[in-house]
Amino acid sequence: MSCVVCGKSSALMCQRCRESYCNDVCQRQDWQRHKYFCIVMPPLVSVTPLNLGATVSHATGGNNNSRPLEHASSKCSFESIIDLSINEEGGNNSLTEGSPVVAEKPVIKLSTEWRNHVNPPDNEFFNCRVSYKEKDGSFWVVEEANAERLEQLADDMARTMQNKKPCNIQNIAIGDLVSVAIDKKMYRAEIMDLKPNAKNEVRLIDYGAVANIDAEDIYLAVPRMAEFKAYAFKVKMSCQEGVEVNKLLSLCLLGSKNIDGIHQVQLKMKKTIPLDLPIQMLSTNPDVILAKTFKPNASLNEPQVALLQIKKPNHLNDQLNSTLSNKSGMKLTDPFPEKLRSFFLAALTNEGYRRAFLLDFIEQPSMFLVYEMDMGRISITSEVRRIPDELIDHPLHVFAVTLMDGKSTSFQQILSKCGRELAIKFHDEGTTAKLRTAEATLLANNKEVCEVRVDSFMGRIAELGLKFWQEPIENGSLVYITHVFNYHTICISSVQTKQYPEIFKSLLTKCLPFSPSSDIPTGTMVLVVCPNGRIYRGKVIADMENSRYGVRNIDTDTAHRVPPSYLRKSCAFLESLPVSKCRASINTICSIPPDVVPPNTTAIRLLTKLCEEKSELQVQFSDSECSALDLLDAKIEPPSLVARMLPLMFTPTAVYLKPAEDLPEAHVYLPEDIQVTEPSTLSITGLPQLPLSPPNTPNVVEKNTKQIKRHYFDDVKRDMLPLGAKVQILILNSIGLHKMGYLTACFFSSEKIAEDFQNFLNLVADIGNDDKILPGYQPEVGEMCLTLFSEDNSWYRGVCLKVRGHDAEILYCDFGNTEVVPMEKIKPIPTELLQTVYATKCFIDDFDKSKNFIILEKYLTVNNNLVCAVLEGSEPNTRLVKIPKLHKILSQELK
Repeated sequence: MSCVVCGKSSALMCQRCRESYCNDVCQRQDWQRHKYFCIVMPPLVSVTPLNLGATVSHATGGNNNSRPLEHASSKCSFESIIDLSINEEGGNNSLTEGSPVVAEKPVIKLSTEWRNHVNPPDNEFFNCRVSYKEKDGSFWVVEEANAERLEQLADDMARTMQNKKPCNIQNIAIGDLVSVAIDKKMYRAEIMDLKPNAKNEVRLIDYGAVANIDAEDIYLAVPRMAEFKAYAFKVKMSCQEGVEVNKLLSLCLLGSKNIDGIHQVQLKMKKTIPLDLPIQMLSTNPDVILAKTFKPNASLNEPQVALLQIKKPNHLNDQLNSTLSNKSGMKLTDPFPEKLRSFFLAALTNEGYRRAFLLDFIEQPSMFLVYEMDMGRISITSEVRRIPDELIDHPLHVFAVTLMDGKSTSFQQILSKCGRELAIKFHDEGTTAKLRTAEATLLANNKEVCEVRVDSFMGRIAELGLKFWQEPIENGSLVYITHVFNYHTICISSVQTKQYPEIFKSLLTKCLPFSPSSDIPTGTMVLVVCPNGRIYRGKVIADMENSRYGVRNIDTDTAHRVPPSYLRKSCAFLESLPVSKCRASINTICSIPPDVVPPNTTAIRLLTKLCEEKSELQVQFSDSECSALDLLDAKIEPPSLVARMLPLMFTPTAVYLKPAEDLPEAHVYLPEDIQVTEPSTLSITGLPQLPLSPPNTPNVVEKNTKQIKRHYFDDVKRDMLPLGAKVQILILNSIGLHKMGYLTACFFSSEKIAEDFQNFLNLVADIGNDDKILPGYQPEVGEMCLTLFSEDNSWYRGVCLKVRGHDAEILYCDFGNTEVVPMEKIKPIPTELLQTVYATKCFIDDFDKSKNFIILEKYLTVNNNLVCAVLEGSEPNTRLVKIPKLHKILSQELK
C-alpha cells in the first residue's frame, strides 16, 4: 500500500480507520483532514490484511472456555440511546463459569434490514473508500460520509458484547447475522460457510471483506444490530486501473444494480490545472491572434515579449457564465494561503466570469488581482468562485512568445507589419510530451516572420523577464492628467488607475516597513507612505544622499528625494498591478519656441487645474508611437485642449504660487490682547536680532525709465527648514493660522548665517530708499520686486501674486505676510538682492478648523521660538511641523 500523503510505500496504518501512512510525520500532517474520521489521534500499528483470521488469545484447555471481550472505550455512550443487549427471558448467551457448552436456540426474530445497503444518491459523484476487492474485478466501497457512524457502531457492539460469551456453532446457520471479533474489535458479519472443526467463513457486511473466523470468536447478534443497513456495497466499473484497497475514489452510480447485486459506477477523473502549452491544439489549427505586446526597457536589458491567443472559437466563457449562473454554491469561502502559486478560479470581470489565476488578494476590503488566462489581461475583482469540474482541464488559450534574436530587430515593428492574424509552427510538432516551453516559428501569410520561444504564462510578469505589466492607453479612451512637466509636456493615465491610491492604502498591512539598518538597492520597487497622507508606488533610482533615497513614481513618472522611513517593502499585488501611463507632448503647443512663451504662462495654470481636478478627457494620439496628443472634453466648448491653450500661451499668470487668503488693505486683523510684532523685532535665542527698518522713503522724483530685467521667485534659491525630530525654528508669521492651517518660519544653522541675513535685510531697505530706482513699476505675476510695507514704511522683498488694476497683491517672501500695495510703492528688484529665501511655508500637523486654533495663533505670537519635529509638506517647497504639547496649548493648560 502507498501513503495517502506522499505516495511512498507504507507498512503502517491508522489503528482506528486503517488509513495507510509511511510514518508518523505524514500522519500528523494529514491530521486536519483525518481528524473528522478518527476524533482522537491513535497510535500507528502494523498493517494487517482485512481478511486475516481472529487474533484474539484464548485460554487453553480441553473444553471450549468462554472469554469476555475487552472493553472498547467511547466518548459518547450509544447504549444511552439504544439497547443492544438481550434480556434473560429473551435468551441470554451467558453460561455459568465451568458449565458445559450446550445448544442454544434463538428465541428473538431479527430484522432483515441488515441485508440492505446504504446507497449514495444517484447521478451524483460521492467520495468513498475501497474496503475489499473481489477476484472477478468488482470491489466493495464504503461512503466516506458514513465512516464516523460505522466507527461508532463498532464501539457500541464492543461495549455490549464485552460480558457475553461465544455462541455454539450449532445455534447458527449459513446466512445468519452474527458478531465476530477481529483484533479486539467487533464487526457485523454474515455466515458464508460453517465448518465444525475448522475456521468458519464470514463476510463483514460493513466492509465487504471475507474472513475465516474460529468458532470461539463468533457471537450471536443482538436485535438492534440487525436494524442498521450494511454500510458497504459492491460496485464495478469498466476500467479497474488505480483501484486499490484503502484508496479514496470519487464515483457515480450508473442506474440500478444488476442481477448479481452489483452497481455499475463511473470514476470521476482527476482534473488538472492547464499549465502546459496547447501544442496538440495548435498543431491542428495553428492560427493565432496578437493579444498584447510588451514594450521592453532597453536600460534593463528586458526581452521582447508578446502574448498570442488561439484563434479557434472559444466557447469556454459562454459555458462558464451559463454554468455559474445556475450554481449558487460555487463561491470560495476558505481563506487563501499567503504564498500563492497557480491558484485557479473563476473571476467576475466587467465582461462576465473568466477563468483566471489568482496573483494576490486583499482581505479588507475584499479585492482580488487576477490574470485572465484565456484573454491575456490583468483585472481587479471583488468576487471569485470555483471553476466547475467540467471546465477545469481545458487548455490555455493565451501564451507568451519571446523573440529569439531581440537585439537587432524590434518585435513590435515586426508584428505591426504583419497585422494581428498570425500562425505558429512548432519545431517539434510530433511530440506528445507535456511541455511548458518550446521553440517555434511565427508565420504571416504563409511566410516565416521570426523565430520565437513559446512559454506557458500564468500572469506573473517577472517570469517573462519584465519589471512591470504595462497596459497601453488606447486611442480614444478616457484619461486624466497625472503630472504637468511644462507647458507642452504632460503625463496621462487611464481612468482605471484612479482607484490605485485607495488600493495602496489597503496594502499597508501587506507592505511592511524596511528595517532601519536596511540598505535598499537601486531598482527596488517600494510603497512610499508620506506623513501628509499621500501614498504611491515607486522605484528606487538613486542611492541614499543626505539621508534620502531617489525614488521615481511609477504611475506619474516624477522623481522625489524620500527619507527611508517613508519606504515600505513591495508585495505581489503592488508589483503585478498594471502600469497605464503615457508621457507625451501636446499637439501644436510643443512646436511653439520656448523663448516666446512667458515662463509663467497662463496655459500652465489651465493644465495644473485639470491635473488637480483629475478631469476625465478623451485622448487623441497623432501618431502610432503615442508621442503627441490632444485631449477632448465634450462638456466644454471648444472641446480641444489645444484650442483652449492657444489664447492663453502668451498671457502671464501665477503658476507656482498658491495665493494666500485675502486680507484687508493696509490692515492686519489681530485678536484682542495681541500686539503686533514687527519683522524687525523677531529674534532667535542666542542669535543677534534682525535690523531695524530703514528710515522713511523720501519723495520720489520722476526719471527716465530704462529697460529692466525681470526676476522671478521660482528662480531664487530657497533654504527651507531641515527635516528632523528636533529642529529649532523661528516663527515669522502666524496671522490667519486658525483659518488657513499654516504659518511661516525660518531656520539658521549658525550665528554667522543669521548675522549675514540681518545685514542683507538692511541692504534691501537701503537699496529700496535709493531714488535711483523709480517706483511705479508694474510687476508680472510671480515676479520678485521691492515693496514698501504700509505698517512701517520700510522696503522689503516681495513677490507679485495678483495684479488688480493699479494695485498688486504682494507676498513678503522673507516673512510670509501679504497685503495689497499700490503700484507707486513697488520697485523692480536689482540682481544683487536675489539671494537665498529662508522663510518656509509650514502646515500644522493635526490642524482642524472645528477646533479653536486661534489660541495657538496667540501662543505663537508670544512664543515664536520653538523646537519641534519637521516633516515633508503636502505641497512643493513646504513643510509639516508638529507643535509640541499642542493639545495642552489648545486646552489653555500651557500659556
